[in-house]
Amino acid sequence: MGRKSVGRGKQAANAGQRSAYGTGKAAPRTKAAQAKRGPKAGGSLKKREIEQYDHDEAKRLNNPDVGLINASTDPDKTPAKKTYAYDPHLDPQLHWAGKAEHTSFEVDSVSLHVHERIDPLTIIQAIKRKNGGPKQFALFERPSEKLGLRDAIDFYRHAHGWSNRLIAGDSLLVMNSLLEKEGLGGQVQMVYIDPPYGITYGSNFQPFVNKREVKDRKDDDLSQEPETLRAFRDTWELHIHSYLTYLRDRMLLARRLLAQTGSCFVQMSGQNVHHVRELMDEVFGADNFIEQISFRKKTMPLGGRLLEGMCDYLVWYALDKDKVKYRPLFQKGSVQGDTHWNVAVMPDGTTRKMSRAEVDDHKQLPAGTDVGQLISLYPTGSFDTGIYDFEFEGKTYSPPSGRSWKTPREGMERLAHAKRLIPYAGGDTLRYLLRYSDYPVSPLSNVWDDTSAPSDMRYVVETHPKVLTRCILMSTDPGDLVLDPTCGSGTTAIVAEHWGRRWITCDSSRVAVSLAKQRLMLADFPYFQLAQPDQGVNSGFEYETVPHVTLKSIAHNPEIRAGMSFTAITEAIRRHGEHETLYDFPIPDNTKVRVTGPFTVEAVPAPAAIAPDELARGGKKLVNLDGKKTLPGMEDPQARNLIGFTEPVADASVARSGETLRQQEWRDELLKCGIRAKGGAMLHFSRVEPLAGTRWLHAEAETRGAGDATPKKDTGKVAGANTRKLTAASVGAQRVVISFGPEHAPLEQRQVEKAIDEAYNLKPRPQIVLFASFQFDPEAAKDIDELKPEKIGMQVLKVQMNTDLLTEDLKKKRASNESFWLVGQPDVTVRKLSKDEIKAQKALLEKQLPNDEKRRKAEQASLEGMYVVEVAGFDYYDPRTGKVDGGGADKIAMWMLDTDYDGRSLYPRQVFFPMAGKEEGWAKLAKSLKAELDDDLIEQYRGTVSLPFALGKERTIAVKIIDDRGIESLRVMEVG
Repeated sequence: MGRKSVGRGKQAANAGQRSAYGTGKAAPRTKAAQAKRGPKAGGSLKKREIEQYDHDEAKRLNNPDVGLINASTDPDKTPAKKTYAYDPHLDPQLHWAGKAEHTSFEVDSVSLHVHERIDPLTIIQAIKRKNGGPKQFALFERPSEKLGLRDAIDFYRHAHGWSNRLIAGDSLLVMNSLLEKEGLGGQVQMVYIDPPYGITYGSNFQPFVNKREVKDRKDDDLSQEPETLRAFRDTWELHIHSYLTYLRDRMLLARRLLAQTGSCFVQMSGQNVHHVRELMDEVFGADNFIEQISFRKKTMPLGGRLLEGMCDYLVWYALDKDKVKYRPLFQKGSVQGDTHWNVAVMPDGTTRKMSRAEVDDHKQLPAGTDVGQLISLYPTGSFDTGIYDFEFEGKTYSPPSGRSWKTPREGMERLAHAKRLIPYAGGDTLRYLLRYSDYPVSPLSNVWDDTSAPSDMRYVVETHPKVLTRCILMSTDPGDLVLDPTCGSGTTAIVAEHWGRRWITCDSSRVAVSLAKQRLMLADFPYFQLAQPDQGVNSGFEYETVPHVTLKSIAHNPEIRAGMSFTAITEAIRRHGEHETLYDFPIPDNTKVRVTGPFTVEAVPAPAAIAPDELARGGKKLVNLDGKKTLPGMEDPQARNLIGFTEPVADASVARSGETLRQQEWRDELLKCGIRAKGGAMLHFSRVEPLAGTRWLHAEAETRGAGDATPKKDTGKVAGANTRKLTAASVGAQRVVISFGPEHAPLEQRQVEKAIDEAYNLKPRPQIVLFASFQFDPEAAKDIDELKPEKIGMQVLKVQMNTDLLTEDLKKKRASNESFWLVGQPDVTVRKLSKDEIKAQKALLEKQLPNDEKRRKAEQASLEGMYVVEVAGFDYYDPRTGKVDGGGADKIAMWMLDTDYDGRSLYPRQVFFPMAGKEEGWAKLAKSLKAELDDDLIEQYRGTVSLPFALGKERTIAVKIIDDRGIESLRVMEVG
């Protein structure tokens, strides 16, 4: 089936209104379509079922869950490199600096790791009113989708149900992975590429989730994300020359992903559109060019010294122009004021000439009047059967010398019976009467002057959904796969979801991915009637149609004859006339509303390579020391081994490349500036030096101070979770080892595992291990936070590196003199409901279930064993006391709770938006859905305390926190 439901509802009105993703014109409707729309129920809006489209007929391979990746299961231990080559002999072709040397290029074939599995229907289920329908299995909860551990780590071998995909990572790596790892070559129906338009750094990126006002060359508005910085440098290092290389490489991979019927659209401004055409001629072939479309990007000119541009461009190529899928779209244009349309056609078929006032204002015409214009009856050429004298209303008409009528005599007689002939030019000739109702639309052309900038932009370079809508509807069908390697705020994914297409999108920016994720979770869509409900979305939709009556269809109509009434003739014309399908007007079912279907949030892992010199001195085998719990990411595939270390053994794990050229600079900066901690405290060093004999630890240091600091176990407990402290009367000099993250990628799990292995084996063992990076993979951050001193005898801390170290040449000045600061772990509390909370929840159930005593009492009884989670912010290490203290929660943009975490990927059952306004977030979605959602529960989704929940079988919860910069932190806690 192509749908699922979580409730029962009735008819809703106003469903004929267009959403922001439509074409914006009023739809001509058939009577059948109007009947299916349903009536208003007493003039009031009633609640609707909440559903999704599932693409059950499509499958995807089991790419790795991030929690299952470790040294022995990593599918990229020896990442292969795929080589792509260009034909150097193309003629003609565009040349630029570096092109002659770039006849081929290599791309690492990396796996895409699944970090989150998002199902908005599951999240909404938690805030439905208690009188809603029974809960149904969501995609990620179906037993058939739950692979056992043995199969789950057998990556890319097992197919399961399709879910759409939001991927964090460079588009070249993502597309190559789809080709090489997943075999998606030839399966993508449409690719939409919206690369940066300009060459200035600040104009193309957005630094914060909640701030889209970005100004070129303003330091505060420069993105601080390492991946974005690298993407910028790769794209613009040699300005237009680098940019052309960047585009051509990605176009080549996009072409290999396209199906035989597929299309590729590239969005561009006038600045570089000519270069895009030249590149696409090279990659796709000039014969596969379809059209260049101009679309209006703003409604008002902003003023400029020279002629102002008001449009951007879409360049459209096919993989094979002879086989390309094309669904024509139409526009309903007004003919009011057009003097060509000057014939009034009365309901009985009689005609008269319209006055100029009537031409300018059709409201002056009698009700039921159609308008028409007179068309020549002479074809461009001449044919023998069209040369004859024709008698009409007592007068004989003949075509001019060398010309003929458009139709043989029999056809002309049918036109006369249908009242489609009118004398013209003082009665010297006849003309054909074309009625506006014959074809009330016109085909869409390559000039779209009815678009503009989005009215509610979420991202600095966001495109209006109408532009994406037209591209998708022209080139795909429901169920087809759409790829956008330039995600931005996720407009392509939103539009594809709206129209029932599958989608994959990616971006190197954390801010962009975070915005897209929020937007997808909070979106709602109309539910379109399926052509074959038992076959799902792939069968297509029921669409509205409009007539397309032509002179030829009337002239060849076998039913039209003399003596028929005008009404009978009109019906005969309708039966034998053609119709145009309005692909942008599928027929909605107004008793239902739709939310985003299941999608995964994935990421490209940090670059890695085999280090041959590591084979003889790898990590330490993990063994069972405490018998309590494994550390995700560090256990063996069967989860038998628990945290602990033995002597080194041979290990062929993935190893990162050695010290970068920048690490000397970072060591010097660390010695000079120290590390900033919470409350103005500083961690200073008396020395910072390279560390010999290790691969994953890059430096050793000694803190300033006198005395000793002995790690001791914290005896205090906060709501079931241990805090970490280094207790000492005065913190003295301590030995510190430092592991630097990569320059342009997150520090990730494998580096944490390997660095801790090396630190544990050092003699003497260090007291503090610092992981310093521009960005931390959330799974790596989680592992660092879980490595407590009482577990391994070392204090393990995260240190954020200031991106001024990467962007000094892009900025006018440094933001501050602080190059390093300590990063806190999420301050998360999990506890059972208090007596007062149980009392309040019981009262709420009394209100929610007044007429279902049995169910009410059962749910009230279950409250005794329920838990809540509270997010208070972040814990920070204080170097003055050696303790970890708490921080605030004012910068949390979103947090997610998985109440039954299985150690693989996060499957949030509750999602919160603390920075959302009272009418934003889930409240806005609830208003749009017009469904049975509980207002009190919706309000809780703006806070930092979860809804009550029962523990799942794993008895483990996971909390992911995303701040306003898109930085993610993950906390995993075993409960009970």
